[in-house]
Amino acid sequence: MKATRILSGIPLSDLKTGALGCLALAGLLSPCPSPAREKNATASAGDTLQEVIVTAERREETVQKIPLSITAVTGEQLQERGITRLEELAAETPGISMKTFSPGQTEYEMRGLPSSGGSSATVGLYVNDVPLAASANSYMGKAAIDPDLFDLQRVEVLRGPQGTLYGAGSMGGTIRLITAPPNAKGFDAAAQSDTSHTQHGGMNWGASGMLNLPIIDDVLALRVVGTDKYDHGFIDRIVVSPFPIGPGGTCGFVTCTRGNVQDAPVIAKYDNYNWERLLGGRTALRFTPNDKLTVDLFAMYQGIHLGGLQQADTSVGLDQLAHYQPVDIPDRLVDTFKIYSLNIVYDLGAVSFTSTTAKWIHNASWTTDDTEVGQSLDNTFFGVPAFYPNPYSNSDHVEQWSEEDRFTSQGDGPFQWVAGLFYSDLTSQVDQYNALPQLAYLSAGGAAANPDGVAYEEHTPYHLKQYAIFAEGSYRFTERWKLTVGARGYKYNAEKDINVRGFFTASGNLTPTTGVTKTDSTGASPKVNLAYTASDDTTWYAQIAKGFRPGGANSPAPVALCGNAGIPSYGADSILDYEVGEKMRFWGGALQVNADVFYIRWNDVQQLLTLPCSYPFTDNIGTARSYGPEIEVTGKVSPYVTLSLAGSYTNSEITSINSTVAGNTIGTTEQLHPGIPVLNVPKYSVSEAIALAIPVRNGLKITGRLSATTTGPFYDIDYYVQQLPSYTLMDVRLGLAGARFSGTLYLDNVTNKTAALTISTHSWNSPVPNSQQASVNRPRTVGLELNYKF
Repeated sequence: MKATRILSGIPLSDLKTGALGCLALAGLLSPCPSPAREKNATASAGDTLQEVIVTAERREETVQKIPLSITAVTGEQLQERGITRLEELAAETPGISMKTFSPGQTEYEMRGLPSSGGSSATVGLYVNDVPLAASANSYMGKAAIDPDLFDLQRVEVLRGPQGTLYGAGSMGGTIRLITAPPNAKGFDAAAQSDTSHTQHGGMNWGASGMLNLPIIDDVLALRVVGTDKYDHGFIDRIVVSPFPIGPGGTCGFVTCTRGNVQDAPVIAKYDNYNWERLLGGRTALRFTPNDKLTVDLFAMYQGIHLGGLQQADTSVGLDQLAHYQPVDIPDRLVDTFKIYSLNIVYDLGAVSFTSTTAKWIHNASWTTDDTEVGQSLDNTFFGVPAFYPNPYSNSDHVEQWSEEDRFTSQGDGPFQWVAGLFYSDLTSQVDQYNALPQLAYLSAGGAAANPDGVAYEEHTPYHLKQYAIFAEGSYRFTERWKLTVGARGYKYNAEKDINVRGFFTASGNLTPTTGVTKTDSTGASPKVNLAYTASDDTTWYAQIAKGFRPGGANSPAPVALCGNAGIPSYGADSILDYEVGEKMRFWGGALQVNADVFYIRWNDVQQLLTLPCSYPFTDNIGTARSYGPEIEVTGKVSPYVTLSLAGSYTNSEITSINSTVAGNTIGTTEQLHPGIPVLNVPKYSVSEAIALAIPVRNGLKITGRLSATTTGPFYDIDYYVQQLPSYTLMDVRLGLAGARFSGTLYLDNVTNKTAALTISTHSWNSPVPNSQQASVNRPRTVGLELNYKF
């Protein structure tokens, strides 16, 4: 009440500056007065924030009515913000952190639950009703897809475990991308073009288009979307020879720090080599023969070609935007993703039936230079000081079949429910190869046993089958109170068929090491949610929910080099999440405050570790806990000005380490100990924006947006655990919009900040102390975006 009394003494101008104070103190959750609002409780349409309808609970409802921590952004809002990729939206959404390998290869994490180890992500990703769950048995880790967001209907971000309705891999949350459906009532088309220039780089361009064709009026329609984009590179690849060998120390390697590569003779330089070309498209066919049946056929393709990875060497300073190599071996990456789905919805009267059959296929091929890392290993363990060319190639194939059938109650009765069955069959095939001539003579049995000096060759399929039955019901036992109870029973089987050979394998030569590692488990994920609707504008809720991830298998380490083969498999991990939250609207819908506080206990944490020989593997290291608040505040301080503030604070720490882990890895007891923050989790994140929409004449309006996102410090691991600093990125947009067209000038990364997004970039590679790269953001970029609706 004290805050309310203070605010009430502030004079309000026509722009309602009292709202600024309310936004600043939104965490107090106190209604802020406005004489203008009190005189007219029902605000005009221009003064009211748009309510977004979502299907997070498998039925249509507005965000403000769902007792969950959820952020929803419509396709129109994405366009207004200039957001074209999921990672851009994630940066503005509270509670989300990211681990970026390269464009299109981003792992999403929520509420202090990173996916740095294990076989599944901690955040579920859906395109429509299709679950995308990438296998960690590939270099791309748990990054499934980062699609272009043109012509999306909306994006839903659900924070907290969603194990009941969305299953394994959604224990931190779920992201749902809902594409715009075909419309059989009329023709529609849209186009978008984008041209920009990146500092320290060059020209970027992009074009997207949408065509909606009603084939049979009110019965059959086709919607086609296409995208073609090119982003110029901005990181230089520099080859120097002789490559300097740095000094030793106490790290356990001959070389502990890198030599001075900037003073070494340059024999080749390739400017801006990390270019990206994206080609994508979607086709959707909707058939509605009557008002009971809807059949949707959906197909999607996206291909990404990279000239190099978006990673810079930390040893020379990230601002140099450079990558130094001892030999001239380029990076190349080709990544393709395909989705096919059939969705059938049938209205049975009291209930509706939904069936979703889907298959997706993810292929990636990649070549890169492993010379510096290989030399560090060879020199340390075998006394080979020279830099021999060491190209590394990787080819991954991942595909999944899935089927979900569910029944959902309909109507407005006090009891609502959803129940169904789920099945998925995922297969991942990874192929790796690299060879060094000098290893032929060091191999077990000599050169005759390994004439090409194969360092490591792998052909390993990985299989994961999941079965689930789920049900969730809610009962409104008064006009204001609603209780929701749900559970998901699950079973999974994971199998890794190991087939490796080469110097850095158990045989030490071309004799294959084969075997089958299996793991399986059954369990249940319950959920209890109690909601209190104080008024049409205020909802409070409390929830307890469980989430889980399947376990998986490791490849065996070379015993001769490492002293042991490591652990063959690891078990499932799970969380128990406690949270309370609220959804509030004030001033007739002009101010919206959504907030929650959560506490999570994480059991049997899956964590990526490293043996003393530098061989990576996953183990269940112990327990952790995570807690903190999340808040989103949006307010229309006038019909033309909207302010928004979103933020989260996450305290995520390891609470115990299993005794079996200690002493088996590089510095585990020193670097991963009780009290240390969980890796890849920023301490805090804040996003602020001010948006303008000012009418001028003839239906035109001036639009503008100034936004800033701050990511707090966090810990990451390469060879060592280390803390990466916080950073702030700022963007500005100014445009002119009409009923059918808009043109926008924009400036991204206004301050030209270079930030380390992650350092644990090599899920395929053995970490060494003297070589490290960091994924970085794009430098300052200025551009023009044009949109037209036909």
